[in-house]
Amino acid sequence: MKKKIAVCANGWNLGPISKALSGIREYAEKEDFDIFTFTCFATYSEHVTLVQGELNIYDLIKPEDYDGVIVFSTMLNSPDTAVKVCKKVDAAGVPVVSVGMNIPGIYSIFPGNEDGMRQLVEHLIEKHGIKRPFFICGSRDHVDSVERLDITKQVLAEHGIKLTEDDIGYGMWSNKWTADVIDEVLASGRELPDVFICANDIMAMAACTELERKGYLVPRDVLVTGFDAGEEGKIFYPALTTVEQNYEKIGRRACEIIFKGIPGNSSAKTEKMVSRFSCGESCGCKGDIDYAAKRLLYCRHSFQRNSNAKLLEQNERVMRNWLADMPNYQVMKETLQDHYQNNHQFEGSGFYIVMNAEYFEDVMVSEKELWEKGRARRAEIVVALKDGKIRTDLTVDWDMIVPGYEKLPGVQHIYYIMPLHYFENNYGYVVLTDDPVIMSEEMLYPYLEKLQQSLKMMRINLRLKNLYDRDQMTGLLNRFGYEDKALPLYEESLENKTKAMVMFVDINYMKRINDEYGHLHGDNAIKTVVAAINETLRGDDIGVRFGGDEFLVISSDCDEGKAEEKKKTILDFLEKFNNEKTVPYNITVSIGYVVTDPEGRPGASLKDYIREADKLMYDIKKETHKQNDRRASRD
Repeated sequence: MKKKIAVCANGWNLGPISKALSGIREYAEKEDFDIFTFTCFATYSEHVTLVQGELNIYDLIKPEDYDGVIVFSTMLNSPDTAVKVCKKVDAAGVPVVSVGMNIPGIYSIFPGNEDGMRQLVEHLIEKHGIKRPFFICGSRDHVDSVERLDITKQVLAEHGIKLTEDDIGYGMWSNKWTADVIDEVLASGRELPDVFICANDIMAMAACTELERKGYLVPRDVLVTGFDAGEEGKIFYPALTTVEQNYEKIGRRACEIIFKGIPGNSSAKTEKMVSRFSCGESCGCKGDIDYAAKRLLYCRHSFQRNSNAKLLEQNERVMRNWLADMPNYQVMKETLQDHYQNNHQFEGSGFYIVMNAEYFEDVMVSEKELWEKGRARRAEIVVALKDGKIRTDLTVDWDMIVPGYEKLPGVQHIYYIMPLHYFENNYGYVVLTDDPVIMSEEMLYPYLEKLQQSLKMMRINLRLKNLYDRDQMTGLLNRFGYEDKALPLYEESLENKTKAMVMFVDINYMKRINDEYGHLHGDNAIKTVVAAINETLRGDDIGVRFGGDEFLVISSDCDEGKAEEKKKTILDFLEKFNNEKTVPYNITVSIGYVVTDPEGRPGASLKDYIREADKLMYDIKKETHKQNDRRASRD
């Protein structure tokens, strides 16, 4: 029977994650399962609300839908989230493996820091005679950062070298923080360290770059080492001396634990893999491989990479421009579907965008309010690109995740699920399938960022347009909105040769209500009539505040019978309101309407019909006032 496993990963670690997924996919061919990889770009350096919006992607995992879950716990950049996910899966009785972090009660695999780190430090001492090391950690409490530092201290101590607190900085796994650490060391007046030992490759490359910017060359003036053995570090100049962990083996082993259990029914809950030292150029050696050949190959492909980057930017720019001018959510969906049908060179043939529809349908409500009130819960497919074709017949819910997902025996797929959010509030997610070009760190992160920025800008523009087009007291369209919405609706009815209703509504005795009871009561009368009008609005119907106490209702595909029903709905609503006697006066209206005749009167304009409806309304109003005045004189 076809199986499914979930993987919790982080986009900033796509190098080791890709290797692990390679091992997992190799195992998938034997066990026949699909892989659902929940991925985000959470970091230690972003604002907490932005990080939370990224981490919320793991909340989509429904444990009972999977045969097992693999959590790359030290890579999530949130130990609390790793524990939360593992405990949730374990509580559901589903096998779960934590990679890199020891979580009580959860089987844990440790990639192994000790062997490779020890070999690296011993190489620096024995081969290069280092005496003044400086260690650049990741974050203070990260298990890998702490362990790599401890091993370094231990090996140095064994050789009579002491690493003090003054010899330790915190690069937070990032470029900027590492550059700051380098700057502080150089500005301190201390003797230049003979080596900067970094807890990962990103910080090592950042250290090399900042040192060169300050006039120091690696390895001529100072040595630098990293950890991770990523591909970027191998084409970097100088290629990094680093440590490699066997993530392919880790991926396969995690699958074995999920599908076969612990060998021999062992009670042990942890196991450790062996890492190895990888010699590069940044310590002054020639290195283990021909790094010059790697760089040459990279250069040969640079034209294609640059061309891809420019084409992707062009595609995104077109999409941004389109989204910035979208009039509503429905047009946005149609535009995005058209865009991705014609432009999916980088997203691949399987690409999906799923959103909370209300996020764009009710743009005047804040993100916070949507989530606090639990209103934004309707999952809707915005884009479903399956086998290279846009599909509009698929359904989705928050449990199924991938629209139209099918369990196909003997065919393995991998899905990457990534969040769409505004700060901590998530409004949807993106799914990529198998191995699209965009699944690389240098392309994926900026792509998702620009997509989210475009969607946010669209929502802001819709909100501004709403403020511009809508009467703020009633929420109905104002005269500007009438120009934007009513005229196109009427022209569409002409084109389709369908009848439309044009209705004019005017409040009776409005001046008397204002004069006798005050303008607050006048406002109340207006809002009550608007509530009555809203009862009639369906689909594409348009309500307009045409003047102070005058309103226009335009309804497409509407005949005489439907128009009369709408009139009756308004009058019945007000009669019920008046019978409840919540105010010391009755609120009544005069209504005149006409039904358009696109075939009999093809030259008639919307203004012609509005004038006719206005005249009918005025005649009714005049007669109403005359009858009430006669009744008042008799009384």
